[in-house]
Amino acid sequence: MSSGATELGRLLMAAHRAFTQQGRARFGEYGLSPARVRLLTVLHRSPDSRMRDLADALGVSGRAITSVVDALESDGLVERKPDAGDRRAFRLTLTDAGLSAIDRIADLQHRISEEIFSGMSAEDRSDLARLLRAYLDTTRDSDAERPA
Repeated sequence: MSSGATELGRLLMAAHRAFTQQGRARFGEYGLSPARVRLLTVLHRSPDSRMRDLADALGVSGRAITSVVDALESDGLVERKPDAGDRRAFRLTLTDAGLSAIDRIADLQHRISEEIFSGMSAEDRSDLARLLRAYLDTTRDSDAERPA
């Protein structure tokens, strides 16, 4: 059965929504919002980041990130430190509790993904991964070709 480009777009969006809803619900059972998970994960990959750099990496406003950082700091997961190069800025680091949260998040991501894809055979999972990589490679190629 051949699918047109429009149907492929619709299916990709529907799959994204379903995956996001299932993941959000499962992470929510552990008190983790998508915003918290994303910020902690990005901060783990880029330790000692400025809040502005994290906001840019996450594609959100400085105001939006401040409330998430405030909550994570209140929970003892991140720590603000003055930026030596800019008295108005802060750098963020994960605390020991934040590093433990990263381990829990990685474990949850693995378990949730296993549950979500449990109805697919190993061969179907492999095919889906190959097709998604091909799609992402194609979109990266088109982004590179677009004039700025």
